[in-house]
Amino acid sequence: MATARWQKHVYPHGPMIELGPGIWQVTGTLKPSPLPRNMQIWRAACGGLLLHSPVCLDEETMAELDALGPVKWIVAPCRYHRADALPFQERYPSALLLAPACAVDKVSAVARVDATMEDTLPALGITLHTPPGLRPYEVHLEFPLAEGTSALIMTDALFNLGSSKLQGWGKWVLKAMGSVGPLGVTYTGRAVLLKNKAEYRAYLQRMAENPSLSILCVAHGEPIREEVGAALRAAAQRV
Repeated sequence: MATARWQKHVYPHGPMIELGPGIWQVTGTLKPSPLPRNMQIWRAACGGLLLHSPVCLDEETMAELDALGPVKWIVAPCRYHRADALPFQERYPSALLLAPACAVDKVSAVARVDATMEDTLPALGITLHTPPGLRPYEVHLEFPLAEGTSALIMTDALFNLGSSKLQGWGKWVLKAMGSVGPLGVTYTGRAVLLKNKAEYRAYLQRMAENPSLSILCVAHGEPIREEVGAALRAAAQRV
Protein backbone atom coordinates (compact mmCIF):
# COMPACT_ATOMS: atom_id res chain seq x y z
CA MET A 1 0.00 0.00 0.00
CA ALA A 2 2.80 2.41 0.90
CA THR A 3 4.57 1.66 -2.39
CA ALA A 4 1.38 2.25 -4.36
CA ARG A 5 0.82 5.55 -2.57
CA TRP A 6 4.38 6.69 -3.36
CA GLN A 7 4.00 5.88 -7.05
CA LYS A 8 0.80 7.91 -7.23
CA HIS A 9 2.63 10.93 -5.80
CA VAL A 10 5.54 10.94 -8.26
CA TYR A 11 5.12 13.68 -10.86
CA PRO A 12 7.66 15.02 -13.36
CA HIS A 13 10.63 16.68 -11.70
CA GLY A 14 14.15 17.83 -12.44
CA PRO A 15 17.49 16.52 -11.16
CA MET A 16 18.87 17.01 -7.68
CA ILE A 17 21.10 20.09 -7.80
CA GLU A 18 23.77 20.95 -5.25
CA LEU A 19 23.29 24.58 -4.24
CA GLY A 20 26.20 24.73 -1.83
CA PRO A 21 28.12 22.64 0.71
CA GLY A 22 25.60 20.29 2.32
CA ILE A 23 22.45 21.64 0.65
CA TRP A 24 20.58 20.48 -2.46
CA GLN A 25 17.30 21.23 -4.23
CA VAL A 26 14.89 19.39 -6.52
CA THR A 27 12.16 21.16 -8.50
CA GLY A 28 9.01 19.18 -9.22
CA THR A 29 5.38 19.61 -10.18
CA LEU A 30 2.02 18.83 -8.63
CA LYS A 31 -0.74 18.24 -11.16
CA PRO A 32 -2.97 19.92 -12.14
CA SER A 33 -1.21 23.02 -10.79
CA PRO A 34 1.21 24.74 -13.20
CA LEU A 35 3.22 26.00 -10.22
CA PRO A 36 6.70 24.42 -9.87
CA ARG A 37 7.59 23.44 -6.29
CA ASN A 38 10.95 22.98 -4.63
CA MET A 39 12.23 20.53 -2.05
CA GLN A 40 15.42 21.44 -0.20
CA ILE A 41 17.72 18.80 1.29
CA TRP A 42 20.13 19.77 4.07
CA ARG A 43 22.76 17.56 5.67
CA ALA A 44 23.28 18.13 9.38
CA ALA A 45 26.63 17.88 11.11
CA CYS A 46 25.66 14.39 12.32
CA GLY A 47 25.22 13.25 8.71
CA GLY A 48 21.43 13.00 8.85
CA LEU A 49 19.29 14.64 6.18
CA LEU A 50 16.49 17.16 6.64
CA LEU A 51 13.94 17.38 3.82
CA HIS A 52 12.12 20.70 3.60
CA SER A 53 8.77 20.69 1.75
CA PRO A 54 9.10 17.06 0.55
CA VAL A 55 8.48 16.11 -3.07
CA CYS A 56 8.18 12.44 -4.08
CA LEU A 57 10.84 11.55 -6.66
CA ASP A 58 11.47 8.71 -9.07
CA GLU A 59 13.50 5.79 -7.75
CA GLU A 60 16.72 6.84 -9.47
CA THR A 61 16.65 10.26 -7.83
CA MET A 62 15.58 8.77 -4.50
CA ALA A 63 18.66 6.54 -4.67
CA GLU A 64 20.77 9.68 -5.09
CA LEU A 65 19.08 11.20 -2.06
CA ASP A 66 19.66 8.09 0.06
CA ALA A 67 23.32 8.13 -0.92
CA LEU A 68 23.69 11.53 0.77
CA GLY A 69 22.81 10.13 4.19
CA PRO A 70 19.90 8.84 6.30
CA VAL A 71 16.68 10.86 6.26
CA LYS A 72 16.05 11.93 9.86
CA TRP A 73 13.73 14.93 9.60
CA ILE A 74 10.86 15.69 7.22
CA VAL A 75 9.52 19.25 7.35
CA ALA A 76 6.02 20.17 6.17
CA PRO A 77 6.62 23.94 6.34
CA CYS A 78 3.02 25.19 6.19
CA ARG A 79 -0.58 24.06 5.87
CA TYR A 80 -0.45 23.77 2.08
CA HIS A 81 2.96 22.14 1.60
CA ARG A 82 1.90 18.81 3.02
CA ALA A 83 0.87 16.80 -0.06
CA ASP A 84 3.79 14.36 0.13
CA ALA A 85 4.23 14.28 3.89
CA LEU A 86 2.52 10.90 4.37
CA PRO A 87 4.38 9.03 1.57
CA PHE A 88 7.70 10.23 3.00
CA GLN A 89 6.66 9.29 6.51
CA GLU A 90 5.82 5.79 5.29
CA ARG A 91 9.08 5.49 3.37
CA TYR A 92 11.19 6.70 6.31
CA PRO A 93 9.29 5.53 9.43
CA SER A 94 12.15 6.39 11.80
CA ALA A 95 12.31 10.01 10.60
CA LEU A 96 10.52 12.77 12.52
CA LEU A 97 7.76 14.63 10.70
CA LEU A 98 7.90 18.28 11.76
CA ALA A 99 5.66 21.28 11.18
CA PRO A 100 5.59 24.83 12.51
CA ALA A 101 3.31 25.25 15.50
CA CYS A 102 0.94 27.39 13.40
CA ALA A 103 0.38 24.53 10.92
CA VAL A 104 0.36 21.41 13.12
CA ASP A 105 -3.42 21.05 12.98
CA LYS A 106 -3.55 21.19 9.18
CA VAL A 107 -0.57 18.90 8.62
CA SER A 108 -1.94 16.46 11.21
CA ALA A 109 -5.02 16.05 9.02
CA VAL A 110 -2.91 14.15 6.46
CA ALA A 111 -0.04 12.63 8.50
CA ARG A 112 1.13 12.18 12.08
CA VAL A 113 3.19 15.17 13.24
CA ASP A 114 5.90 14.03 15.65
CA ALA A 115 7.05 17.44 16.90
CA THR A 116 7.14 21.12 16.04
CA MET A 117 9.97 22.79 14.18
CA GLU A 118 10.31 25.25 17.03
CA ASP A 119 10.96 22.49 19.59
CA THR A 120 13.30 20.40 17.43
CA LEU A 121 15.39 22.36 14.96
CA PRO A 122 17.36 24.79 17.17
CA ALA A 123 19.22 21.81 18.65
CA LEU A 124 20.58 21.12 15.14
CA GLY A 125 22.04 24.61 14.88
CA ILE A 126 19.18 25.89 12.72
CA THR A 127 17.98 29.44 13.37
CA LEU A 128 14.23 29.98 13.13
CA HIS A 129 12.85 33.33 11.98
CA THR A 130 9.16 34.13 12.47
CA PRO A 131 8.50 36.87 9.88
CA PRO A 132 6.71 39.87 11.40
CA GLY A 133 4.13 41.46 9.18
CA LEU A 134 2.79 38.11 8.00
CA ARG A 135 -0.15 36.20 9.39
CA PRO A 136 0.79 32.95 11.20
CA TYR A 137 1.63 30.67 8.28
CA GLU A 138 5.32 29.81 7.93
CA VAL A 139 8.62 30.00 9.78
CA HIS A 140 11.85 30.72 7.89
CA LEU A 141 14.81 28.44 8.52
CA GLU A 142 18.44 29.49 8.42
CA PHE A 143 20.67 26.46 7.91
CA PRO A 144 24.36 26.63 8.81
CA LEU A 145 26.71 25.76 5.97
CA ALA A 146 30.48 25.58 5.63
CA GLU A 147 32.90 28.37 6.55
CA GLY A 148 30.39 30.45 8.50
CA THR A 149 27.89 30.78 5.68
CA SER A 150 24.18 29.98 5.84
CA ALA A 151 21.14 29.32 3.66
CA LEU A 152 17.76 30.93 4.30
CA ILE A 153 14.73 28.82 3.34
CA MET A 154 11.34 30.46 2.88
CA THR A 155 8.10 28.91 1.65
CA ASP A 156 5.42 31.16 0.15
CA ALA A 157 6.46 34.48 1.69
CA LEU A 158 8.42 35.30 -1.48
CA PHE A 159 8.25 33.87 -5.01
CA ASN A 160 11.04 34.04 -7.59
CA LEU A 161 9.30 32.93 -10.77
CA GLY A 162 10.83 34.65 -13.75
CA SER A 163 9.10 33.86 -17.03
CA SER A 164 12.12 32.39 -18.83
CA LYS A 165 11.63 28.78 -17.71
CA LEU A 166 7.83 28.72 -17.73
CA GLN A 167 6.11 27.30 -20.77
CA GLY A 168 2.62 26.84 -22.23
CA TRP A 169 -0.69 27.58 -20.57
CA GLY A 170 0.82 27.44 -17.10
CA LYS A 171 2.96 30.51 -17.81
CA TRP A 172 -0.09 32.58 -18.66
CA VAL A 173 -2.12 31.29 -15.71
CA LEU A 174 0.66 32.16 -13.29
CA LYS A 175 1.12 35.56 -14.89
CA ALA A 176 -2.60 36.26 -14.51
CA MET A 177 -2.32 35.29 -10.83
CA GLY A 178 0.55 37.73 -10.34
CA SER A 179 2.97 34.94 -9.46
CA VAL A 180 5.51 35.60 -12.22
CA GLY A 181 8.21 38.19 -11.79
CA PRO A 182 11.32 39.02 -9.77
CA LEU A 183 11.75 38.00 -6.14
CA GLY A 184 8.74 39.39 -4.29
CA VAL A 185 5.31 38.93 -2.75
CA THR A 186 2.64 37.64 -5.12
CA TYR A 187 -0.92 38.95 -5.45
CA THR A 188 -2.12 35.92 -3.49
CA GLY A 189 0.54 36.49 -0.85
CA ARG A 190 -0.59 40.07 -0.40
CA ALA A 191 -4.21 38.98 0.04
CA VAL A 192 -3.67 35.90 2.21
CA LEU A 193 -0.36 36.29 4.05
CA LEU A 194 0.51 39.96 4.33
CA LYS A 195 -0.78 41.67 7.46
CA ASN A 196 1.51 44.69 7.85
CA LYS A 197 3.57 45.92 4.89
CA ALA A 198 5.91 48.09 6.93
CA GLU A 199 6.78 45.32 9.38
CA TYR A 200 7.40 42.76 6.67
CA ARG A 201 9.46 45.20 4.62
CA ALA A 202 11.59 45.95 7.69
CA TYR A 203 12.05 42.21 8.31
CA LEU A 204 13.33 41.62 4.78
CA GLN A 205 15.67 44.58 5.13
CA ARG A 206 17.04 43.16 8.40
CA MET A 207 17.59 39.77 6.81
CA ALA A 208 19.40 41.48 3.94
CA GLU A 209 22.02 42.71 6.39
CA ASN A 210 22.88 39.17 7.54
CA PRO A 211 26.47 38.80 6.27
CA SER A 212 26.48 34.99 6.46
CA LEU A 213 23.61 34.45 3.99
CA SER A 214 25.01 32.93 0.81
CA ILE A 215 21.87 31.16 -0.45
CA LEU A 216 18.17 32.04 -0.45
CA CYS A 217 15.61 29.38 -1.37
CA VAL A 218 11.87 29.73 -1.86
CA ALA A 219 9.19 27.12 -2.45
CA HIS A 220 8.35 28.41 -5.92
CA GLY A 221 11.08 29.73 -8.17
CA GLU A 222 14.81 29.90 -8.60
CA PRO A 223 17.25 29.95 -5.68
CA ILE A 224 19.45 33.01 -5.22
CA ARG A 225 23.13 32.15 -4.84
CA GLU A 226 24.76 35.52 -5.45
CA GLU A 227 24.19 38.90 -3.82
CA VAL A 228 21.49 37.55 -1.49
CA GLY A 229 21.41 40.76 0.52
CA ALA A 230 20.83 42.87 -2.58
CA ALA A 231 18.04 40.52 -3.70
CA LEU A 232 16.29 40.82 -0.33
CA ARG A 233 16.63 44.59 -0.28
CA ALA A 234 15.06 44.77 -3.73
CA ALA A 235 12.26 42.44 -2.65
CA ALA A 236 11.61 44.62 0.38
CA GLN A 237 11.04 47.61 -1.89
CA ARG A 238 8.42 45.62 -3.82
CA VAL A 239 6.32 44.78 -0.75
